[in-house]
Amino acid sequence: MSKVFSDTMSGARDDRPGLAALMEFVRDGDIVVVWKLDRLGRDMLHIVQTVKALTDRGVTLVSVTDGIDSSTAAGRMMIGVLGSLAEYERELVKERTALKRAVSRAQGTKFGRPRKVTDPDHLATARRMKADGHTARDIAKFLGVGRATVYRYLTAGAGSP
Repeated sequence: MSKVFSDTMSGARDDRPGLAALMEFVRDGDIVVVWKLDRLGRDMLHIVQTVKALTDRGVTLVSVTDGIDSSTAAGRMMIGVLGSLAEYERELVKERTALKRAVSRAQGTKFGRPRKVTDPDHLATARRMKADGHTARDIAKFLGVGRATVYRYLTAGAGSP
């Protein structure tokens, strides 16, 4: 009998219900097949720990794309090498993203929605909209800010930007 477990979110997250269900389901003698080794964990340490947990329980891990079988010593060595490369690649992506974000900020790019409403006329209109029964979502869309910002401005005592 074969059973498929999958996660639809990033491997970088700790909360992976598909992996948790897999780890609970497998028994001695089972074979776990993954498409690619770096899909198994968020970094080299996590991949190695997962592979060790599987092999300690008598489970064989096979990576289809990488051509790796954890039942052999060479396969276990390759898991470590490929896991290291996957972690290195993820770190490079993080560094490049952070660098690009820093360069964009230095060039004046603003990220996210505005957190302030600077025009007093817009605030007055927002208050009238609230009195007329408009939803916070509609008011937020009008102001170009998030609903939390609208709530901050419309609550008692938070009248000025």
